[in-house]
Amino acid sequence: MNSQEAKEILVFYRPGSADEHDPEFAEALALSKSDADLGRWLQDQIAVHQALRSRFQEIPVPPGLKEQILSERKAHIATAPRLQRRAVLLATVVAGVFVLLAVTSFYFRPHKGDSLAEFRGRMAEITLRAYPKMDLETNDLTQIRQFLANKQAPGDYVVPPALAKASGTGCAILKWRGHPVSMICFNSGKNTDPSEPSDLFLFVIDRTVVAGAPEAGAAQFAQLNRMGTVTWSAGDKTYVLGGYGNEAFIRQYF
Repeated sequence: MNSQEAKEILVFYRPGSADEHDPEFAEALALSKSDADLGRWLQDQIAVHQALRSRFQEIPVPPGLKEQILSERKAHIATAPRLQRRAVLLATVVAGVFVLLAVTSFYFRPHKGDSLAEFRGRMAEITLRAYPKMDLETNDLTQIRQFLANKQAPGDYVVPPALAKASGTGCAILKWRGHPVSMICFNSGKNTDPSEPSDLFLFVIDRTVVAGAPEAGAAQFAQLNRMGTVTWSAGDKTYVLGGYGNEAFIRQYF
């Protein structure tokens, strides 16, 4: 069994059910434990299943609905002509098909969780929500690079020349979908808020992890709330540079 075959089986997997004892599911589940990509995909599927199940459970059932349906069904069967019953049956089947299509599209739609926009938005959110806690506070960019590399986070990144002239303030190691993200913090010298000593944040991640990562030389600018961002790829890395300001501000460091 390969990864694709396992996915075709596991898309119907229901955690906590008898599926866990089914030999076919068991083989696919065993493969998911040794295949990291398949394992992450399965966790996403389980999360979707649980979210969908939770949504259905949250729908309130009106009092007496079951009794009303049974009562109306009996009355309808007793009085409706055969053709009318067939029409009702056909309408029920069509409605069931639409429900099935809706659920299927929910399960098989592209996950936005690994998209470029989601990654960029998540990184910006981290710095906009509250000033991020750094794992290492220093203005020594060489020390920052060594610290990240020692922690198995991206450390062989390339800083734009204009950004390298800003003062480093430290770094932190974040996670996105289980993958390490290096956050390198800078002070432009233009920030007057002492509670936020950094106003420029460079996020670095493995390029293959982010769906829709920009091609080399194709930078993308985006304004997210009060943070201007620029995203680009170089080598095997994808970068997001965010700063407290507009696009004109962020362009000075890219």
